[in-house]
Amino acid sequence: MGVVAFREKSQMLAEQYGWSLSTAQGYVDGETFRKRHRPATDHVLVGIDEYSLGFRAGYFNRALSSYTPTEIEFSLSPDSL
Repeated sequence: MGVVAFREKSQMLAEQYGWSLSTAQGYVDGETFRKRHRPATDHVLVGIDEYSLGFRAGYFNRALSSYTPTEIEFSLSPDSL
């Protein structure tokens, strides 16, 4: 896949699914590694960054969920103590 096609596919996926560009680039790279039967690096297999998340989804042929992490607030009421 040429560099131009890679950028275009990454951009299209990011726009279509609302992913970050980093996630989309990882997805395209993972898909390419899978199709070429290349082993994934340890970093992308255990990484928690957006690129690694996208890479694993493309490499293992899985859809990314629509889960978006949010901040969880804990509050203690005087009654719970």
